Parts: sequence; C-alpha cells; structure tokens
Amino acid sequence: MAYEAKHQIYLPLLDFQNLEYHLMATRPGVKPDAFVTELVQRWLAIETERLALRKNGQAMRGFQWKNIFLPDRTSLRTSYHDTIEFAKVVGDRILSDDGQSITPSLFANRHAKGRNAWRFVWLRFPGDDYWIRADSYRARFAEQLQRRAVRDVDTSRSV
Repeated sequence: MAYEAKHQIYLPLLDFQNLEYHLMATRPGVKPDAFVTELVQRWLAIETERLALRKNGQAMRGFQWKNIFLPDRTSLRTSYHDTIEFAKVVGDRILSDDGQSITPSLFANRHAKGRNAWRFVWLRFPGDDYWIRADSYRARFAEQLQRRAVRDVDTSRSV
C-alpha cells in the first residue's frame, strides 16, 4: 500500500467514541477515519458547488457517484457480449438511451448480474474526445486529492 500523508484532527473523546460505537453497530468494518474522510469529501463537493452558485449564479448540475462527480452531459458506456449501451447525465440523473432513470450499478447490470459498475462503465466527460474507465478515473481523482493534501501540508509547514 502506498504512503498516504495525513494530518491529525482532534475531536472530543466522547464524540469519537460515540461515532466508533455507531459505526460498529451500523457499518461493521468501517473505521472512523475513513468515514470522516468520506464525509469531508462529500461536504467539500457540496460546498464547492454552493460557492460556484454564489459566484456565477448558476449551480453546476450533475450526478454524484460515491466520491466522483459526473457533470451534466457526461456520457456513460457499457457493453455485454455484442451489446453496447449508452447513457447520459441529464441534470441530476443518469438517463439510459430508452429514457429510463438509472444508477451506474443498474446500468452495468442491465444484461448481467453481479458486475461492478466501476469496472464495467466507461465515462466521457463533456468536451473530452476519449473514454476512461470509471475505476481508472476514480483512482486518478484519489491521487489528485492526495497530491493536493500533501501540497497543502507542505504549504502549511512553510508558513
């Protein structure tokens, strides 16, 4: 596993213990640090959109898929044997070619069951000429977040 730079954040002990007990009861195997990281990432995505709305008066539309954001007009593609299907992000939803509102998992599993959407869905963002597998994009996004975190830590140390 690659090294991941982290910064310590202090929580009141009682709050931390309550979170840890709640996670053990409701989400076994999920560690508090991973849970808090996900919460912060989601909050940042929402806050970034809120600030963009304040700046230019128009909210960025799109579909939030776990930790990645698919902007409006993002194309999705999947295939099963000789069948290739497409979908598109329209507003805040993903619509298949037949107009059905779907999730990435439903899209990947329309003709087969048990397929991981991250591995079987390809994405083409507005303005891009190429397709990228969702899993590869997610990994690239995580690397960018890590580099940004390392840069922010280095910047705060030099101040």
